Amino acid sequence: MKMRTAALDIGTVRIGIAISNPEGTIALAHSTLHLNQCPNPFEEIAGILAENDIHQIVVGWPLELDGSEGPAIKRTRQFLKKLKAACPDIKIFRQDERLTSSQAENALQEMETRGSHKKDVVDAMAATLILQTYLDRIY
Repeated sequence: MKMRTAALDIGTVRIGIAISNPEGTIALAHSTLHLNQCPNPFEEIAGILAENDIHQIVVGWPLELDGSEGPAIKRTRQFLKKLKAACPDIKIFRQDERLTSSQAENALQEMETRGSHKKDVVDAMAATLILQTYLDRIY
């Protein structure tokens, strides 16, 4: 049974969010959360998941380019522990996210995206790439 899935590109400043179409086959950019402007990102994410009837998420797993685990993995694990406390029934899957931000930036350059919101778009696009890679892999 196919279902909607969300993806998170967890950064230190922003979190890019993507959600799939209802059939669970196509990733769509959703939004970007600014951690300095969001008092409780876990509550905000829980609301997005509930609003869109999402019961599973894919998280970009920030491996180093050589495949090793670096400091970003520790931050991601800590974030996921808190998210799981806020959303105890959510299933969490990991997806290698190496190079997704640079792929997103390249795509936006080709589309000539400019301005102060470009980083927001990059983060949401990176989450979309993470989600589409996951969806393509499982379906």
